[in-house]
Amino acid sequence: MKKSLKILIVSAASFLVVVLILFCVFIMRAPVLIVTEQAFADLYGAGRIRSESLYTSVALFRLVKIVVVSNDAGDDIVPFAVAEVSSRPYCVLFPRRFLHSAALYHEQNPNIPIVLLEGRYSQNYTENPNFLTYRTDIDSDFYRAGLIAASLSEGQNDRIAVFTEPGIQSAASDAFLRALNDQGKSNETMFFTSFSQIPQLLDFSCVVLAGAGIEFLEQNTNIPVILFTWVPPSMVPEGIVAVVDDSPLAQALRAAGLAGDGVRNALIPSNFHVLDRKKIDKDTLQKIKNTW
Repeated sequence: MKKSLKILIVSAASFLVVVLILFCVFIMRAPVLIVTEQAFADLYGAGRIRSESLYTSVALFRLVKIVVVSNDAGDDIVPFAVAEVSSRPYCVLFPRRFLHSAALYHEQNPNIPIVLLEGRYSQNYTENPNFLTYRTDIDSDFYRAGLIAASLSEGQNDRIAVFTEPGIQSAASDAFLRALNDQGKSNETMFFTSFSQIPQLLDFSCVVLAGAGIEFLEQNTNIPVILFTWVPPSMVPEGIVAVVDDSPLAQALRAAGLAGDGVRNALIPSNFHVLDRKKIDKDTLQKIKNTW
């Protein structure tokens, strides 16, 4: 009995030592930094930022730290804010709107990998050899949105509305229609770039809002909506079936992995948060997971 107790104590002590060593290694590894402004932090939510950062930190086995700057911070201020958080980060993720700040940071820290997150709006860009450039994967996102829309339209009318920004409508429509075709659906899909383009509130089986047509939510209809947004899923209006998130935090895990591999250009799919699984069949839910 005493021998068994001794073995148990030694095993527990050894386990604690290993955990402590791993924790020290985790803390000491160079962190991944994500630059953003206060407006984004307020929109995304402090609790959500903490949970997303923790998840990504554990997945990468290195700390992920958010560098929050004031909304009106000058380009020359941002590099100093980054340096205050870490002098030798693993990599720094700059959203496209911080392009000039990223350039200044590179001048001061030429050996630190800099990731420029282009989002889904900047499809035409000039490659900069100083940055690793990653964009939102429009094809993957709208293909998965099409899979959800096909499932939501089952047994309903054949009309779907998709609102997008003008610059991505062509790529988005190709991917969306391909998903419907792959599901054997012949839905009438109407693509818009503004809510004013609808002559009247038609009877849709599903609506996709991707940066345009947000006024549709004010109609208080019972039509299921797929919403592309950075707003926390817990705060979106009723009727939202799925939330599509391509924020810097949502892309951080994939971006840091690509940066570690030295990939210069890549596409990153968004995170899909399905809020009402009862309205989507299980096969479609599985396809959404497997598509990316």
